[in-house]
Amino acid sequence: MKTICKIHIPGRMTLGLEFPLDNDWSLEGEKKRKKQRRPFGIPDISKHTELIKLADKLGFAALWMREVPVYDPGFGDGAQIFDTLSYLGYVAAITDSIAIGTAAVVLPLHDPLQLAKAIATIENLSESRYLFGVGLGDRPVEFPLFGFDFETRAQRFVLNHEIIKEAWKEQSELNQYYEGLSNEIQVYPKPKNEIPWILAGRAKQSMDWIAQNMQGWFNYPRDVKDTEVLVREWKNALYDNNQASKPYISAFHLNLLKDADAPFTPHRFGGSVGINGLTQLMRLYELAGVNHMALHLRKSEVPVDEALKLIGQEVLPHFYPLSLQNSNV
Repeated sequence: MKTICKIHIPGRMTLGLEFPLDNDWSLEGEKKRKKQRRPFGIPDISKHTELIKLADKLGFAALWMREVPVYDPGFGDGAQIFDTLSYLGYVAAITDSIAIGTAAVVLPLHDPLQLAKAIATIENLSESRYLFGVGLGDRPVEFPLFGFDFETRAQRFVLNHEIIKEAWKEQSELNQYYEGLSNEIQVYPKPKNEIPWILAGRAKQSMDWIAQNMQGWFNYPRDVKDTEVLVREWKNALYDNNQASKPYISAFHLNLLKDADAPFTPHRFGGSVGINGLTQLMRLYELAGVNHMALHLRKSEVPVDEALKLIGQEVLPHFYPLSLQNSNV
C-alpha cells in the first residue's frame, strides 16, 4: 500500500488549521464567552460546520483535532468538545479534499484493537485523507479514569503502536500479542492505503525510534530560531536512520489583527500580526524547514470566518498552489 500524505511538498510549506475554529481567547471572544456563561476553554462551535466547509473550499491543506477526554479546569482546555474519532467521521463526510488529522490521539489511553478499527474506518470513509497524529498524554488525571497507569504510558505507547500496525496488515497475526487467540482473528476494515503516523512531541522515545516508526514529527509552537534547531535534529535523525524525507510539522497561535499593516509582535506559542505581514512571517518558518504549519486562531482579533477568507486570499497562494491541492506525496 502507498503512504498518502497530502500535507508534504518537499522543500515547501503547506498551511493548515487547528480546531476548534473559534476565537474565544480574543477580547471580544472572551466577552462573548462570559455572556454565554461558558467555562474558560469550552469553545463556541455553533458555526463549526460552516467553518469546516469554508476551510476545505479555500484550499487549506489540513484540519487538526486534539483529543481531550475530560475537561479539567486546571488546564482550562476542552479542545473541540466533541469526541475526536466520531467528529472526524463527520468532518470527513462534509469535506472533499482537505486532510483531516489528529494532533493528537492519546495512544496509551485506548484499547489498540478498538482504535485500529476506528482509525481504519475513518481512513476508508475519507478516501485516505486521514493523518494519524498520536501523543503520549501529559495529564495524570486521565489515566486512572481509564484504568491505566500514568507512569508506564511510554511502554504502553510502543505496544499499542505495534498492535495497531499488526492489526492493519492484510493477514495479521494478533495471537503474538494476545495469549490463546487464534491467528485467524482479524480486525476490519483494513486501510485502503498505508496510514501516516505523525508523532506529537517525543512520547519519551528516542529520535532514532521516531525517525524509523513515524511518517512525520509534529512539534509544539516555537519561535523561528528554536524551530530551526529542531528541524535540524529531525533531518539528522532521518539521515542517520536511512529514512526518506518526512515532514516536520508545527503550529502557530495566530492573533490576526484588524489593522492589516500591523507589524509582528511575538507572544507565547505564536504572535500578533496584520494580514499584510503574515506571508512574510510564515515564509520565515518555511525557510527554517517547516513543511506544514497549523494555524490556531483562538486569539484572533479578526473573526474566524473573515480570518479564513483573508488567509485564503492573501497567504495560501504563496504556500499551497492550487495545482498541487490534490497531489499525493
